[in-house]
Amino acid sequence: MKKTLLIIAALLVVGTIFNLKANAQTVSGNVPLSIVLSDAFSITLGPTPDVVFNYALATDYAGSKTVAKANHFTVVSNKPYSVAVKAATEFNVIAGNATPVSLSVVQVSIDPSTPTTGATYAAPALTTTNQALVTTASPTLATAYNINYTIPTAAGLIGKAVGTYATNVVYTITQP
Repeated sequence: MKKTLLIIAALLVVGTIFNLKANAQTVSGNVPLSIVLSDAFSITLGPTPDVVFNYALATDYAGSKTVAKANHFTVVSNKPYSVAVKAATEFNVIAGNATPVSLSVVQVSIDPSTPTTGATYAAPALTTTNQALVTTASPTLATAYNINYTIPTAAGLIGKAVGTYATNVVYTITQP
């Protein structure tokens, strides 16, 4: 009899557990999820952006000069992009100098040590209008560009008055 009571009790316990599971309910809710994309691009100058060419000795005028700027600027772009370069203004005029130094004595180029971006690179001479420097680069989270500023020949500096000729270089990033 004890055995029968134990079996009946065990069956009641098992039946109760199955009954509880059968009566359990599930409730779910929907949560809206969106990803909103906008065109995002920026260009940020490196920590030492100034470019200075010094012509102090006769030997300085003898050949080309290059000022290399590592990590000169960094580009972030969620789409393919291009970078143009120009001078904000002509070089300033120095008293006693009938003909100012031409902007075109300076060329700007991408240093070969810059990471590959899938782009086409150019080495334009400076002007006051945008010149293509980087064309159709791949999207990037942060590509740092190493830039070379070069004066290939000092011929455009001969006969100029002593002084500092200055302007600002402007980089512009665009997306198609």
